[in-house]
Amino acid sequence: MTNPDRNYLLGATEAFSEFATNITYESIPIQFIQSLKLFLLDYIGVAAYGAASAESSAPFSHAIEVLNGHQYGSSTVITKGSQYQPHYAALLNGAFAHSLDFDDTYAAGALHPGVSTISAALTEGSAISGKHFLSAIAVGYEITCRIGRALGPGSYARGFHNTSVAGIFGAVAAVGHLRGLEAAIITSAFGIAGSKAAGSMQFFENGSWNKRLHPGFAAHDALMALAFGMSGVHASVEPIEGRNGVLHSYSESAVVGSLATDLGSEWVAQATAIKPYPGCRATHGTIDLALQMRNENDKARRGVQKITLAMAPTAFQLVGRPDANKIHPKNIVDAQFSAYYQLAVNWLDGATGWAIYDRLHDRDVYDLSGRISIQTDPSMKTLATRCCVVWADGTATTNEIVDPIGEPSNPMTIEKVEEKFLSLAVPVYGDGKAKRIQDLVLRIEEQADLGELLELIRGNEV
Repeated sequence: MTNPDRNYLLGATEAFSEFATNITYESIPIQFIQSLKLFLLDYIGVAAYGAASAESSAPFSHAIEVLNGHQYGSSTVITKGSQYQPHYAALLNGAFAHSLDFDDTYAAGALHPGVSTISAALTEGSAISGKHFLSAIAVGYEITCRIGRALGPGSYARGFHNTSVAGIFGAVAAVGHLRGLEAAIITSAFGIAGSKAAGSMQFFENGSWNKRLHPGFAAHDALMALAFGMSGVHASVEPIEGRNGVLHSYSESAVVGSLATDLGSEWVAQATAIKPYPGCRATHGTIDLALQMRNENDKARRGVQKITLAMAPTAFQLVGRPDANKIHPKNIVDAQFSAYYQLAVNWLDGATGWAIYDRLHDRDVYDLSGRISIQTDPSMKTLATRCCVVWADGTATTNEIVDPIGEPSNPMTIEKVEEKFLSLAVPVYGDGKAKRIQDLVLRIEEQADLGELLELIRGNEV
């Protein structure tokens, strides 16, 4: 196990490398192990449904075929087969798992911690025990979350996407752990990864699919960085915390000092949340309030005059700006990042899962979203949302959500996570195979290898 006291004598990059090398399954808190199994189950369900249903998945797959990435290899792509070259498998799995915006999140880092890590780790093949796989993704989650937390909201102000900027380092660490690499080699791979950490928020301007590719690129580039590191390439030092490293270059509010504090004894990634709704996490407080207020107030049936939301500044920048493509989204990515649309459809229809995006150009949705205004409140927590509804009779009701469903303080139950998985996996795999996948994942620590799981997730039945 990593010695937390030794981390004070190392730079953060070196501390992360030693952590990736030395951590063991037995040193990880059992509560976190249980969470990691649910995160993996959630990832598989989201990726499978994304591969089958997201409008971007066919073009993504075709691009990899153009590159001949779908043959001459032995890595699994969820629902697509097992002959992919590893780096292309990592790319596609990462893109599929992120396309629905339904994958897990870490609020303090404003990112999705699992998607790059698991996508890269799955490429290592079947000859891995369940315990070893869990310890690897634990390492990846933890490093991703710590870097995301250190980047803070200032990275978004500069136009960077934390999910992929931090995710490449978590993916390097996870795969380095699986391969049993020495800390010095992982440090070199981190040094190369520092030149590949990326992800532009420019996708906001037209709702582009670039965002969906970001964690796939991070997983792909993590494998490339490891190849260079293992080949002895002379790499940059301190790529994370250095003067021109990722934190200082990519964020206006980076906090470097606590990057490796209590590493190995405090697991910040335990605060990861599983999403109940397919859309930007910053919209989920809005959705919770819409469902609560429409269901609990008789006046909802008689209509509303206007609705005013309040949210934290970072959330406002992501989902609340009064831009035309947020008030009236032009495509699914626009709608995934629109508190206006998410409130309107959930108010009108209730929670409908991915079918929420069937009403993109609906007149009733446009009418209600046009009566919504959003304000910023710097005193509010990152994901908190306040909603004031002025009803048709002129009276008003105000409710507030501090932590939306899925956060550690307001978690989804295991039953709800399983229900979510089956709702996504059964349409793709069929009932029997989906339930077998679920059983294997929830008992993955008992598995001597990943052979059966990979065989199941690589194909589809329906």
